[in-house]
Amino acid sequence: MEPSNAGSSPAGALLVACLLVDVTLVVLSVVAGLVLGEELEPVVAQVPELKRLRLPLWGCASCGASRRAGGIWGLVPIAGALRVRRACPSCGVTPEHPWRPLGLASVSAVVFAALGLRLGPHLDLVAYDALALGLVAISAIDLEKLIVPVRVLYPTLLVTAALLTASSVLDGRLGPLWRAVVVGAASSAVFLCIHLVQPRGMGFGDVRLAGLVGFGSAWLGDGWHAVSRAGVAFLAAFVLGALIGLVVMAASGTGRKTRIPFAPFLASGAIVSVLWGAPIAHAWLGRFG
Repeated sequence: MEPSNAGSSPAGALLVACLLVDVTLVVLSVVAGLVLGEELEPVVAQVPELKRLRLPLWGCASCGASRRAGGIWGLVPIAGALRVRRACPSCGVTPEHPWRPLGLASVSAVVFAALGLRLGPHLDLVAYDALALGLVAISAIDLEKLIVPVRVLYPTLLVTAALLTASSVLDGRLGPLWRAVVVGAASSAVFLCIHLVQPRGMGFGDVRLAGLVGFGSAWLGDGWHAVSRAGVAFLAAFVLGALIGLVVMAASGTGRKTRIPFAPFLASGAIVSVLWGAPIAHAWLGRFG
């Protein structure tokens, strides 16, 4: 019995260590998601309307007074979101979307936690957290304004590409990088064709966003799996868009005239591909192989 216990002890210690790493990573990811997601509110509120962000970022839209939680509460995640939803203490104006900061923080925290579990403590995780944060902001803006702002999309692409390039160089694997670039460009080209055929059904902002989604999804795939990863993202986007679109059209009663933002579905498809793209692609392609 003693040799068995001695042999199993290192394995048990390793299992506990791995579990602690996972738990710590998830906790840190949730906190980061809450903090950074909450900070998206000024971007979502101001970017569609202004040429540059108004200072202070958490200023009242009516009088400009800062509405940021002060003191120790300013360091607590969600405290700012809960404060901003109340009427401005200076002018009494209530924000147009009082619960949006909390929604942005919550969605970001859930996505960050899922990415942390999927990718582990690697530079890739930082890159995909940046991608997810940009996609959350773009989705929120598109839901309200029906636009995909380049002032959020291009910085998201730049940061994500820089981090994934650094990861490729450090790992000595440049193949995923060039495949991601090719797939991203091809994705935009395909969506451009759809836009030219049906411009009212597919906006040019979605054409740009498709390049970002294709790039981010394809980087995780090896060889031809890079294409299948992007395919999973776009398949998920169109399936989710069709299902939810039918529900919205039926509920609104406006039928095919209903304008439905597509960026949230592209963003959702990208996250689905990053988290479960490999098994979905394997099951999908296995039906034809």
